[in-house]
Parts: sequence; C-alpha cells; structure tokens
Amino acid sequence: MNKNVILPIVALMVLAMDGAASSATTMDKVEIRGEVQEGTVTDPVWDTTNFAAFYYDIDDDIKTESLELYGTYDSTSRLVDENRLVYTTHPQRIMYEVCEDYPEVTITEGNDNVQYYWVEGWMSEKYVAIGGKADKICKLLVEFEDDDKKTLATGEAWDLGGGFALTANQIDLEGDKVWFSLSKDGKELDNEVVSTGEVNKTDRMYIYTADIGGEDEIPVFSCLVDAVFRGTDTNIVQVKYVFLIDNKVEEIDTGDEYGIMEVKTASGTGASGKVVLNNSETTLDLDSDTTEHIMGDMYFRTADNDTVLRFYPMVEKTIGEGAAVTPSGEETPEVEETPEVEETPAVNVTPAPEGTPTVPAEVVPTAEETVPVTEETTPEATPTATKKKVPGFEAVFAIAGLLAIAYLVLRQRE
Repeated sequence: MNKNVILPIVALMVLAMDGAASSATTMDKVEIRGEVQEGTVTDPVWDTTNFAAFYYDIDDDIKTESLELYGTYDSTSRLVDENRLVYTTHPQRIMYEVCEDYPEVTITEGNDNVQYYWVEGWMSEKYVAIGGKADKICKLLVEFEDDDKKTLATGEAWDLGGGFALTANQIDLEGDKVWFSLSKDGKELDNEVVSTGEVNKTDRMYIYTADIGGEDEIPVFSCLVDAVFRGTDTNIVQVKYVFLIDNKVEEIDTGDEYGIMEVKTASGTGASGKVVLNNSETTLDLDSDTTEHIMGDMYFRTADNDTVLRFYPMVEKTIGEGAAVTPSGEETPEVEETPEVEETPAVNVTPAPEGTPTVPAEVVPTAEETVPVTEETTPEATPTATKKKVPGFEAVFAIAGLLAIAYLVLRQRE
C-alpha cells in the first residue's frame, strides 16, 4: 500500500482512539442558574420557583431555601452594601419512602417511633436536620425511591458512599433470617439479625441508630428486606427503601462564615427552626462581566454590558461520565442467571473476615437440614443490568473496518 495513504489513515486512527478514551473520563462543569434580573431591579427574591439549584421535593411541594437581595440596582448602581444579601433555610417534615408505601412501618428515633424525618436544603444540597434541629444537619447520602432495589450476595460489601458499606453476612438455612453488618471506613458500626418471613414490614427493617451531634438515637441507616434466595452456589438478599445519612454532623453556629456570608440566626426545632445568613461584613459588586462568589458553589454572574445591568445567581456542579449505576451510585454489575436450587443443597457459608463478631446462633446453618424454597424466599425478578462497555472500542472497530476497505481498494488499483 502507498505510504502516502497509510500514514494519514494511521494518524487518524490514533487520534480517534485517543479521543474516544479521553471522552470516557471527561469531567464537565454544569451551571444551574436562577432567574435573570435585568434593567432596574428592586428587591429580587430567588427560591425553588425561579432557582432550580435549590432543594425541592415535587411530590410534597417541599422547599426550604431562599436568596433575597434588598435595594434597587441598575447599570449605575451596582454595589450591594453590607447586610443586603440574605440567605434563609429551615427544616421541613417529610415522610420516609417506606412509610408512604407501608403505613404500619415506623422508624425508631430517640424514645419515639416515627414515620417522618426533617429535611433541610443547605447551599443547594439536601441535608437532614437531626432531631428537627435547624442548626444540626447531616448530608443525605442514599435515599431509594419506592421502585429501587439492590441485590447482595452473602459476604459482599456494598459501597454506599461516604465510607459506609453494608454486608449481608449470612442467611439462615430456612431463609427466615439475614445477618447484616454496617461499617464505615472499614470499621464495623453495627450488626443485626433481621427477620425475613414476618408479615409486618417493620419486623423486616434493618435500622441503625446512633448518638450524634448531641442527639440520641438518630436513624443513620435503614432498609427493608424484600426477599432472600438460597442456592447451591449463591445466597442472595434483596433490599429496598435504603436510607443513609452521614454520621458526621455539621453544626451551624451564629458567627460562622461561609464565603462572604455570615450566620446571623441558627436556632429552633422543626417548623419554627431557621438559619439566616447575610453579607454583614462584605460588599458585593455586580460590575460588568464578573462572577462574584457568594458561598459554597453559589455565585452571581453579571453580563458583559456597561449600559444595562443583567445578572443571575448560579450554582456550579461537576459531572463526570461513567458506567451505569445503581441508585446508590455504584457501578452496576452484570447479573448472572439465577442458579437452580437442588432438593438438598450443600450449605454455603462465606468465611467471615478477621475481626468479624461471632455469627449469631439464629443464623448458623445446620448441614443436615433441608433448605426449603418458598414464594417468600424467592426474590422478584431483578432486571438484568446493562453490561458495562469498554470506552473507545467501538471507534477502534469502525476505523479498522475503514482500513480494511482502503486496503482492498488500493490492491484493486495495483
């Protein structure tokens, strides 16, 4: 083949492969903007109706955040004086997903059995106000919708994010109990045996509570055992309604500073609680063609125009491309065909890692017993996950085909 033809094609192939591989790791910054203010602006207010970055629950119409700019501004009056920019948020009560679908289910919190928790938007992120306290918030890490499910093989540690991992250590021989453990950063926080055969869904809940931020028995993790399966080679547990908050509490105190904003009020419980910040010691300039930091990932962006004032608030987020994920954010594994269950299968016990507590007596299997498979212990069909594709190979195959065609054409010419 003519070298003058080969070299450009090879170079094109290399560039295409490099581009395909690079696209798999691209991290994009996305701007979520609020309503644009233009001309002469007086006392503008942004909340969830005109600023999509703020937390909003459409099902229950729950909104907690607002940003207000006091005063009149135009092309010649662009300076925001101290105390003129105010951010406000407060707790709102919202029902746990599992309690919406199963009214008999309750979650232990302190000395009470509850069906609600307190949500609080904080700098455009969803947090939980523990004990309903406006000034004590924890990041919400995982919250399954009512149709989300996760299937775990026994012994498998499921990375929940934030350093947390859930492991289904073992299923008892009858499939009536599951032994769970919850850990963070490799250190076990809790382990518990949960019933799987109970009609009352509360008895099928695994709930971990902890004393955090000076509040007693705050629900940190909960899930419902939906189904179990014992096979010859694989034992499986399926869970729903997974809920997890970080056990690290952010306590908001008066005088704390976030960006140019200072906390002026941080107190109260439940609907009467409130957190208020303003720019008490910093002026803000809405000068032409500027991006002014407010706090966190929140900014004001102003148009490059000296004759007309035009600006909006915005939050900047970083989004990366990747493989398909489960509701928790982990990579979706390929689901293999469910193994058939023999009449008397051998007991498959996953060895416990070093440091794991003694297996509770109620889940220790007996080799001589027969494992029954009932409708209760057979999970619903789990949709087969999309197999992860290796980025860039589609481009390689396409270019290889082009090379083959070019080679054949040139041979015919020769």
